[in-house]
Amino acid sequence: MRASRRNCPEPVGYRIRSSAPVWGALWPQPGTRELDVAHRCVAVSIAAKSRTEPGAAIQVIHVGSGQVVYQKPTEPPWELLAAA
Repeated sequence: MRASRRNCPEPVGYRIRSSAPVWGALWPQPGTRELDVAHRCVAVSIAAKSRTEPGAAIQVIHVGSGQVVYQKPTEPPWELLAAA
């Protein structure tokens, strides 16, 4: 008998995090600051399509090593964009 993959959660390999609340179409719980994801490509895709408050960055970190594998640049405050 073969074990079902549905019953076996995949190991967490990457964590998406920000110092401010995150939201977006792919973000499962708007307003949270962290999300654990098993695969790097999925974690980077979610981070790239997500948004946070101006001045806060979104990072994807490899859980085992602590290495930042992706960082979405911080967005400038709206006041700076309007002045340009």
